[in-house]
Amino acid sequence: MSHDHFHNQAAIRVDLGAIFVSWELSLKMWLITSLSPGSGEKMSRHTAPAADGLTGLLARLSELRAKAKARTGWDYRVVLIMEAGLDGFWVHRALESEGVES
Repeated sequence: MSHDHFHNQAAIRVDLGAIFVSWELSLKMWLITSLSPGSGEKMSRHTAPAADGLTGLLARLSELRAKAKARTGWDYRVVLIMEAGLDGFWVHRALESEGVES
């Protein structure tokens, strides 16, 4: 195979047309990682106080959307994964009502 063939392959696909987010909940701090169009293969990592609640998460998702649009000129949907745990199902319903694929 040619050098160009290997050069054009990425370990993480960045051509899927969405912002992919993982969200790890804990009692004190939340970890939010994301992979956004226009940012190459770089995974972003952000922490937020759990006290910020769902409002803080939605603000972060809005920020990710705005940054992706500024880089590419396109609007992207958000696909979020998380462990449901004790609180996950109400969070899932709230995210879905905000247009976030959960």
